[in-house]
Amino acid sequence: MITVRDARYCRVLDRGGHRLAEVEVYTGHPRDPQLVAYFSVDSNGAFKLENVLTNDADAEIDWFDNNMHSAMYDVSPQIFSGPDHLGLFDRKDFAAQLLAREGVKEALERNLKREAD
Repeated sequence: MITVRDARYCRVLDRGGHRLAEVEVYTGHPRDPQLVAYFSVDSNGAFKLENVLTNDADAEIDWFDNNMHSAMYDVSPQIFSGPDHLGLFDRKDFAAQLLAREGVKEALERNLKREAD
């Protein structure tokens, strides 16, 4: 189980015509202390955790926003379906932890849902 120490809304992105909200996540996990989670709005109007990425960029070297390298890796399969995880249950619990952090759900309501309507 990943413990969420802090989470912050960043922005709304358009990925192939699909609107996603980006949330920075700070965990207590030594291997992946900082993650980026992407949420969408499902057909019922609820927030859906689409995927979680980790950033392997070295801040000393990759201090600029460079999309020409692959420092961001999708870790959703490892986090949510590994041998010591419970799959869908963990995904929902992780999403609930993020949405419960101060200001995150409100920012998604304000920025993602409004634009989806």
